Amino acid sequence: MAGFLERNAVDKMDRLDVAPGWVKGLLLLMGLGLFTQLAGLILNNDGSRYATQVYLLLLLPSLGLLVWMRGAVNLWKQLPAILLLLLMGWALLVAGLHEGSERSFGYWSKVMLFLLLYVFALACLARSERRLVWIVLAALVVAVLLAWLTLYYQYGVLDRPLQYPQVRRYRLHELGWHGYADLDHPIIAGLYYGVFAILLTWLFVRFKVNAWQSAVLALSMAGLLVYVLLTFSRGAWFSLLAGGFVLLLLFPNTKSRSLLGIGIFLLGLALYVFWPEVQSERAIGVSSRDVIWAEWLVRVNDFWLGGVGAGVIFDFTFPGGFKVTSAHSLYLQLWYQYGIVGILLFVALLISLLWKGWCCRAQPLARLGLALLVFAMVAMVSEVHSIFLRPSPFWVVFWLPVGILLGVQKPVPGHSSEPLAPPAKAD
Repeated sequence: MAGFLERNAVDKMDRLDVAPGWVKGLLLLMGLGLFTQLAGLILNNDGSRYATQVYLLLLLPSLGLLVWMRGAVNLWKQLPAILLLLLMGWALLVAGLHEGSERSFGYWSKVMLFLLLYVFALACLARSERRLVWIVLAALVVAVLLAWLTLYYQYGVLDRPLQYPQVRRYRLHELGWHGYADLDHPIIAGLYYGVFAILLTWLFVRFKVNAWQSAVLALSMAGLLVYVLLTFSRGAWFSLLAGGFVLLLLFPNTKSRSLLGIGIFLLGLALYVFWPEVQSERAIGVSSRDVIWAEWLVRVNDFWLGGVGAGVIFDFTFPGGFKVTSAHSLYLQLWYQYGIVGILLFVALLISLLWKGWCCRAQPLARLGLALLVFAMVAMVSEVHSIFLRPSPFWVVFWLPVGILLGVQKPVPGHSSEPLAPPAKAD
């Protein structure tokens, strides 16, 4: 089974370090493109400009590299990649043949091509841990700075009140200055910065750090966690807890155990200090998602087999007149749009990625991919509304771990990646 999940045959993807100079140039451009894709969401104040940057700096070089590798056949032979291709193929089939589908077949074909180029680029970059670490580190610096700057600007310059009712009402999602670091919705903002909290934790438990580096990382983590907390996106909270817990379990060293103990202590302390606020959040419940899910269940006989069509919204109006356009669960939304075949292929893809990550867990990047995938799987229960999209924050939430896990592999004799720094030792 493990051999089917991940092919170790040496091909051009395994020889990128000795590739021609122009190919290395493409890799450098893809690295810049991945940084732009990760950090550009908060560095840009124009969505179309951001998308253009991703197309030119990441997807176009990825296409060139894919052509040079003659399709990178070995990458697509592994089980998770096969299931991914089947899922996308089924989605395209529904888009082309189902009369209820929104938009044209050409539109969905472009979206699938963009996503394939993105996961291919990630898989290539993930073949070198050192290369990917520097990209992640650069994006992390931007995310941390913007998180702290947002906190300062919102509560220092704009003087937003910090009392619970007001903070709960005006949930964080933007810097508030000329449209920069504006993620449109607190849920999206919480998930986006939550991914960076997982990435930062991975850097800490993966590499040896001295005292001052630990202090910088702790200050950085504080900014990310406070930001995520003040989005009041409980889906992001639970996703971060789940992903962080899995990550710490996968690194059996003193630092991870210390973080786990400190985290449990701080969580208990927060529950004690903010118990009235916790009770208030509990009273809010799932924000009427249960009503939406009940309506989905009422309609299930109408779509369970073939779905209602690609991109079709789940239109529901509450008794008070408030409307929603999704099932508020990616799993339910995919089933609604693509039927039983679509959801089964998606679940099979997730299981295969989890299994591959587990089989390759000796690789630190595989552990990161597993933690990020768990983060995404929890988030998709109630927060993520679609994964078949043009460049968006949901690429960071879902497709980032998919690409990493497709790229990691068991050590091949004679091939090794140079680490950024000595790894943290287990004891």
